[in-house]
Amino acid sequence: MIELNTDTDFLIKLSDDMEGSETARDVRMAAHDIKNLRDYAESLERSINQMSGQINSIRTQRDEAAAALLAIFRPELEKMIDDALEYCRPLESLRERVEQLEEVERIEGDDIRREVRDMIQDGEIVVNIDVA
Repeated sequence: MIELNTDTDFLIKLSDDMEGSETARDVRMAAHDIKNLRDYAESLERSINQMSGQINSIRTQRDEAAAALLAIFRPELEKMIDDALEYCRPLESLRERVEQLEEVERIEGDDIRREVRDMIQDGEIVVNIDVA
């Protein structure tokens, strides 16, 4: 709150003492303006405090709603992540096997056929044929 050092009651008494002059009228009006401004500042402060409380309440509700939504979505998200990781495991295994084959200086055709056959039998490679 803004601290006002002016005593409005003193200003009104002072204007009464100067009775009838234009300065007295100006001093009285200034005293009323100061009172009105003080009342308005107090009203604004009350409104700000009330709105601040409402904003904090809304933030709390938002955070609680976000936590509730996450609790709903989390199991499905975890399942999707697990499925994606499970899908990538055979690919990583294939990559490792191909790297091992590349390290061999001379690859025999039978070695490649045997490796591909093992991959198909293990289900690491699936072949679909569409007949049009």
